[in-house]
Amino acid sequence: MRVSRVVLLILFVATVACVIPYGSVRSSRATLRFAVWGMPFEDRLFEDIYARGFERRYPAVTVDYQRYQDLTDKYFAWHLLGRGADVMRVRITDYHAFVARGMLEPLNRFINDPSIGLTDQEQADYMPAIWNLLEVQGNQYALPSDNAQYGLYYNKASFDQYNLAHPSDLLEYPSADWTWDDLRETARKLTVRDADDNLIGYGIDFDLWAWPFMAFLAQAGGELWDAPQTTTLINSHQGLEALQLIIDLLPHSASMRAVGGVGSAVGPDKLFAAGQTAMLLDGSWRAPDLERVEGDLDFAIAPLPRHRRSAVVSGSVLWAISIHSNHKESAWRMIRWMTNREESLRYWDTLRVAPPARLSVMRSKAFRQTAGLVDDDGTIWVHPMPAERFDDRAAWLLYAVTVDPDTGSTPGFVPVAPYQKDLEDSIEAMLKRAVAPNRSESLRELLDEAAERVHRIIDRDRNARGLPPAERNAPGGSSSQGGF
Repeated sequence: MRVSRVVLLILFVATVACVIPYGSVRSSRATLRFAVWGMPFEDRLFEDIYARGFERRYPAVTVDYQRYQDLTDKYFAWHLLGRGADVMRVRITDYHAFVARGMLEPLNRFINDPSIGLTDQEQADYMPAIWNLLEVQGNQYALPSDNAQYGLYYNKASFDQYNLAHPSDLLEYPSADWTWDDLRETARKLTVRDADDNLIGYGIDFDLWAWPFMAFLAQAGGELWDAPQTTTLINSHQGLEALQLIIDLLPHSASMRAVGGVGSAVGPDKLFAAGQTAMLLDGSWRAPDLERVEGDLDFAIAPLPRHRRSAVVSGSVLWAISIHSNHKESAWRMIRWMTNREESLRYWDTLRVAPPARLSVMRSKAFRQTAGLVDDDGTIWVHPMPAERFDDRAAWLLYAVTVDPDTGSTPGFVPVAPYQKDLEDSIEAMLKRAVAPNRSESLRELLDEAAERVHRIIDRDRNARGLPPAERNAPGGSSSQGGF
């Protein structure tokens, strides 16, 4: 059967549409593809305020707002087709991989532009712990949006009930002065058993992923990478201490026990919201979620406890521009606008999932209360935070960006490296094996295997690029000290 000319034409047009880079057909009106991930209610900020707000500021620009779930994979696919989003929401853990693959537009020419760039004062206002990580061979490829932090949530009622029952052994609420010993001992005391010795209340809980291990490793004085970032140092003695702390907390946790084959399969945030767990390690994004699902829970948040040093693991969301964008100056104007002081405050005021990456915003009076996100019909997506709740819900965030007088540096750190995602995947797999009840390997063996898994990935990649395997020292990694 012969294919008609119409069908052939349709196939031709469809093929051309697939291979012609996005935006190569120009029009008199610039259209910016604005790609984000997030919950549907977050459209109220990203679409209604940012996309439509930028259009009002620049009437010659149309913003094509698009929200996805698996955005990282989509970025890679677009890049292979010679396409990209003009304005890209990017996780900092993906940043270096995107830069290495040539996916992001260098921003130095915009940053240093005297008319549309950033002043020295504006650059210094971005958190140094994030800003300094974004330089790759002298170039910046993104602007920071926020700084999600990891903290210690606690149920005040759990402490109060214990103190009523134990007047001679009073527990203090968690604070920045807490140490690992305080965490262990309090988790033990707040773990409740019934008459048959069954666990009915848990002292502490957290998801078994890379962040708790990386936080404890840093607090023990360890490092994730050597200076060249080709050797992971997680299998150091500090790494062993960090892993041992997690094992020490295991008997007082529901979710970690569930991963190991016993206990509840309900997530740690759900158990905490239900009042079954006294303490929870979780990110700053959890606070508004807890308020939404369990508005009566009387909880507060403290900084992470310290060991040899203070350390708070955190992450960041960035705004970047695709190398394939045909409207790079307009895209720059948009990401610069979204990260200015006013819009950074609006981000916090609306969603409260993470503090903005602007120091002046965090230190401002306006940071101490938020309007939240409430529909006209009264539906509450993000509860307002009145000023009287600041001490319980958000004051802890300042700890990570406050200089520690003992070290002269801030406790907050953002773990990034070219193979950071591979490392975090390996850590998570190691943790799940470590808490298994039938584990046969020692903790040292698990750490060594996790490190070796990452090294194989790195060396396989180096081989594909015609490079020899990285030089490494004996178990425990290189002795050189690199960043997290």
